Amino acid sequence: MAERASTTPRRQALRLVAGGAIAGLEAARVVSAAEGDVPSGRGPGDDSLDEALRLLQDTEPESRQGLSTHAPMVAEALCTLGRGERAVSWVAAYRGPLLRLPGARSPIRPDAWQAALGPRSGVSSWELSLERWADWREYFTGELAEAPWRDVLDTWTGRLAPGLCGAATHGVIRTAHAARGLGRRETKERRAELARGLAYWASAYQELPAHTRTAAPVTEYGRALERLPLYWDAHGRVPPGNIVSGLREAGALPGFTEARDLVAAPTDVSASLSELTRTAARAYLRHGTSGRTVATIAFVHAVTGPTALRRIAPHVRPETARAALPYAWQAVAGIYAAYARRANTQKEPRPKLAPDELVARAVDSGDEHAIKFTEALLTENEIRPDPAYLAAAEDAVGRL
Repeated sequence: MAERASTTPRRQALRLVAGGAIAGLEAARVVSAAEGDVPSGRGPGDDSLDEALRLLQDTEPESRQGLSTHAPMVAEALCTLGRGERAVSWVAAYRGPLLRLPGARSPIRPDAWQAALGPRSGVSSWELSLERWADWREYFTGELAEAPWRDVLDTWTGRLAPGLCGAATHGVIRTAHAARGLGRRETKERRAELARGLAYWASAYQELPAHTRTAAPVTEYGRALERLPLYWDAHGRVPPGNIVSGLREAGALPGFTEARDLVAAPTDVSASLSELTRTAARAYLRHGTSGRTVATIAFVHAVTGPTALRRIAPHVRPETARAALPYAWQAVAGIYAAYARRANTQKEPRPKLAPDELVARAVDSGDEHAIKFTEALLTENEIRPDPAYLAAAEDAVGRL
């Protein structure tokens, strides 16, 4: 399908997205062109995203932090926040071990792609078990050369959604930042970043166990969280290791297999995403501020995982986004089951800082999680305001 410009004002486009009024993939493209996935990153500063991506792509096969790199995601978030002039310098100053990315092994076969999903089993470090990343990158590079990027994104969002929690949701988050950047402007660097994001999602693919629930579902995510089994209740501590292993432990808890279907199917994807991210922001305030670093970052991902679907939704068919939503919720449920503690008390959100000050503090901190988390929270707050978003961002810019 050809790309089409839109004269729809940005606020009107936002109302269309928030109201679930997108009638199909073509309509989603129009809304995207009108900055439906707010806030806007247009302006001279957005040019720096391509420069930042070139800087990262030119260093391959070596990368700071390897596949765990947050650099391309932070660069796009800075542009979205209107701080694009900081993107290149932030990427240039990004620190961490310089690791060699996996090399290509064998081409992905279009008729056998399922066999190439996910990390190799039996390996303790998921980072060292994503050998097929380069194969997937080459596969998606070819797909994006032959078809419109939104068609590729739509197909593979549908296929990869059940493994949305893979790499602690980093794969879908990187894909989403790439998609939003492409929604503003289509360039070879941004297509290349989408190929890398999708490759990360596919190579890190991890499903949480689920079976169809027969009992009546609840209508609110907050009520569903309270029905989850908690690792702390069973073991008196949080799971050992990283968030990937924590999610694996959560999936093994008795009763967790019902989590995916605890909440009724959505009729309005945008409204449901707002309810999910608001619930996740409140969960961060309750459980992510207890001083345990792994729990803090885990509950950051409980917000940024679902907001990734928010960024993707304007560029795919409504039915694709709707089918993916239960897996975004399931990822939040897995993080909650792994790291929540019933003894923690809910904190009433009382933010003191305005959004502009939150942006300034996040950017000045230089912290990758603070920048990405703040951008995600402010985006959600702009769509459906809630003090929990600002309070969570205020805590994060001080804590991270």
